[in-house]
Amino acid sequence: MKLRINYHGFRGSSTISILAVLAIFVIALAIGWYINKDKVAKQPQYQLKLEMIALSPKQPKWIKTDVLTKVFADQKLEDQYLTDRKLATQLRDAFLLHSCVAGVTKVSKRPDGVDVQLVYRHPVAMVVVKLDNGTFLYPVDEQAVVLPPGQFHSEDIVNYLRVNHDFVPPAGQIGDSWGDEKIVKAAKVAALLGQAPWQKMGLYSLELVENSETKETVVYVLKKDSNGFRILWGSLPGQESESEVGAPDKLLRLVEFYENNKTLEVSTEPMELDLRPLKKIEVVPLVEVE
Repeated sequence: MKLRINYHGFRGSSTISILAVLAIFVIALAIGWYINKDKVAKQPQYQLKLEMIALSPKQPKWIKTDVLTKVFADQKLEDQYLTDRKLATQLRDAFLLHSCVAGVTKVSKRPDGVDVQLVYRHPVAMVVVKLDNGTFLYPVDEQAVVLPPGQFHSEDIVNYLRVNHDFVPPAGQIGDSWGDEKIVKAAKVAALLGQAPWQKMGLYSLELVENSETKETVVYVLKKDSNGFRILWGSLPGQESESEVGAPDKLLRLVEFYENNKTLEVSTEPMELDLRPLKKIEVVPLVEVE
């Protein structure tokens, strides 16, 4: 009598046993990872360091302090780790808190660091503020966001038009909007004039004057050393009447007038350049009222 061995049943049992062992091993591995994942993720080699962060584009020259160094220190980024899934969001929020940063367009993680793309603010004007202890200049960007005055030295101030309105300080803090819609509109005019050779033209300041009858705000552009000359810019951007050209056209007319005449003061007598009329610039004599 021959003994027959059921190899198929033996192989089936072995396969089940092997699979069971593998399943137990995988489960044990998963439990071990779950228990120790924080320890693994927060190993020293994954801790965020200053040199791991690359900013682009290069910060503009008007910003005197290093943006990366300040944000890294102020927001305690050394407490972050490359393994943190929320790192990109945390870095975005951290850089948006810097008063010179307008936006964060992209945060990309690398095996050895992070790339951060920023949009920097750019100053367009200095708003004049008068307090009991003196006169001060507050830099603003095109949206009238208040920039840190400490970034500007005395020699930098001449590179920006001044805005004279009510001489009241901003409503918010550094990095906030000024809080006055008239200053916001004036900043847009300053940004437009920044596209023109305003320094060669001899321009110096924007004066916001309220019409006593209509209560509308009118913008004048003045030169520093000429009491008998002014430019009537007109209404604030977006508030022009039907008989008034828009702000971009005013800028084009002003530049064309300057290029054609090589000067803005085409008369030795007191005069005003009126940029508002639909047809063309008007040169208006100024008559002193006694």
